[in-house]
Amino acid sequence: MALKPLSIGSAFLLGTLLIGCGSTSTGGVGPDTTAPTVSLSATPNPVTTAGTVTLKATAQDDTGVAKVEFFEGSTKIAEDTTAPYEQTVGLNAVQNGKRTYTATAYDTTGNKASASTDVTVAITAATSPLRGIIVDQNIGAPVAGSTITVIQNNVVLGAVTSDANGQFTLTGLSAGTYDLKARKAGMAGSDLYGVVVGAQTPSVQLVQRPAFDTASTTDPARLTFTRADGSPLAGATFTNGVDFRIKTTADSNHVGPVRIMFAQLGRTPGSAVVTSAANASNWIYSPPQDKLGQIDSGVVNTTTSNPNFIAGFGSATGEQVYLEIMTVDFNYNYSRYIVPINLINTNTATANTVVAPTAAAATAFTLKQEGSWTTPFSAPEQDAAPNGSGVFVEVRWCYTDTTATAKPFAFDIERSEDGTNFNKIGTVGGAASANCSANQQTRPFNYRDTSADLTVGKTFIYRVKARGANTVASNTTQTSPLAQFTPTFIAPADESTGVSINPTFVLGQNQTAIGADGAAYNLRLRDLMTLGGYNLPGAAANALIRVEEGTGASGNGINPGQSLVFLSTATSGADALLTTPTTGSVLTDTSGKYDASKPNLYPVDTTNHTVSMPWNVLVKTPLQPLRPYKWEMYSGFAYKYAPAEGNRISAYSVYTWPGGVAPINQTRPVNINWDFITGEK
Repeated sequence: MALKPLSIGSAFLLGTLLIGCGSTSTGGVGPDTTAPTVSLSATPNPVTTAGTVTLKATAQDDTGVAKVEFFEGSTKIAEDTTAPYEQTVGLNAVQNGKRTYTATAYDTTGNKASASTDVTVAITAATSPLRGIIVDQNIGAPVAGSTITVIQNNVVLGAVTSDANGQFTLTGLSAGTYDLKARKAGMAGSDLYGVVVGAQTPSVQLVQRPAFDTASTTDPARLTFTRADGSPLAGATFTNGVDFRIKTTADSNHVGPVRIMFAQLGRTPGSAVVTSAANASNWIYSPPQDKLGQIDSGVVNTTTSNPNFIAGFGSATGEQVYLEIMTVDFNYNYSRYIVPINLINTNTATANTVVAPTAAAATAFTLKQEGSWTTPFSAPEQDAAPNGSGVFVEVRWCYTDTTATAKPFAFDIERSEDGTNFNKIGTVGGAASANCSANQQTRPFNYRDTSADLTVGKTFIYRVKARGANTVASNTTQTSPLAQFTPTFIAPADESTGVSINPTFVLGQNQTAIGADGAAYNLRLRDLMTLGGYNLPGAAANALIRVEEGTGASGNGINPGQSLVFLSTATSGADALLTTPTTGSVLTDTSGKYDASKPNLYPVDTTNHTVSMPWNVLVKTPLQPLRPYKWEMYSGFAYKYAPAEGNRISAYSVYTWPGGVAPINQTRPVNINWDFITGEK
């Protein structure tokens, strides 16, 4: 049998075997030290449209090529062990500029060689930038220094870092759908899937709470969702209701148990928010807290169980809307999915001829404590972190034409920053009510804007459009959110002794520093021996001592440097209002605007921003001598007028408010408690 010629590798092996058999030959081949040859090309180059670039390496070696590794900069992105050696890389405008790629080839004995090529990325995208904010509660404090990774089609496009205000901006993204992942040491993870970038890109908000356990994973739950019958949910067409089933995937790496699952419709992707309106709804599911594994919502059919779920959404011919699905695991890792669906709504109100909504009023709220981690309109949890100040705007309005053929199908809420260009931020179902209260806080229809764009000190203009066969807009209304209000007690000092039985209570306030036109207080004094005491100026939380440092014609109408103090004894209940001074209610009016005699019974220091409140002005009975007392702030908030809208209150900054009484719908159970002991008579 003829022998097959030996290859170089075989000859080397044979020589080795002969030597091993005791041959005295000194021949053979030395160790392989020759590196492979490699070249790298990228197609296309330059890159002018979003898509993929193919990296192709040509590698050769006399002993064979074991693998080729591909790098972007110094980061390994892939390897290939068989020819042709290729790798595709997704590129978008977020990566504009010069990018260097390298291919490193290895032979079978470990020799290696590299080749690099530069790719010029110059993608022009006619889209709006994607702006976002990361907060540690739904309406909480900003999270600075979080890394936001941008992903499209499972390809990482790049990363940005949130600034000191928790904000980030991605410009130049091509139209399409993107995923965002936020990570920061000590914080839970937050993932947002399905953000749609286009001509009207929405702003987005990611909630990234402090991790419950920093040693646990920060991977949020991965979800799979279908229709009730198991068919795909995304892109499906629904009629007069939405059905779905949500599960965590079998390989989901979240921390059980899952705290909550949530779903809600929103017309603009990423903009759906919880509202407390009666004509809007959402689905909330609290899984069993003893179940650590896979979670299954079961079949959900909103047609029968939650008819307001689709109120104001869809059309007779079908409309693309977005279903937002959210879950929060035990470590406070958030995952949100934005799922496009087609919704047919045969509600006959779509054919109605509507009129304009009336009495629209936007009121900003700045809260001393942050909002709940699930719903922005509820009272905070006991462990709600007080390190930030939640801001939201509540828009309320009336629609008084109760004629059946005039009832709107929907109300669309729009917002502007210049008063000319308005963008829709939300939708609630249409309705009508003959009631239209003079109190803006009790008007029948409302929407709460908790979006990422809201900024302290910036003016936002709102309007509401009634929609049926036609669309008609309400009046415009504006508000400027205030910064956090931080009143302080000054005297009598905490734990002080020998205090006068007719003391003067001194408060410090930052109302003008935060842009407010006034502040309001209700103070409680308790005799710690009898537990009896007083509320100044009255028992109701909305019986208030109002203090206004002058902010001029564009504010409270008091000249700068002058001051006004008066008692506001609004009626209790739903119709309570913050009214202007009445005869006999003025304690201080250094300008003479309301009382020509210019009383100064409660002096205000407009330089040091303090107000002095002598006990014997409101209470003629002195305190008991040698008695321990506690004084506390039962109510305390700052407010801002809107002179162009009838001088209504357009913004509140709430330090403490006991709740259950108007005009503020937010409970903030914090206060200041100081003790003192009186001296002898």
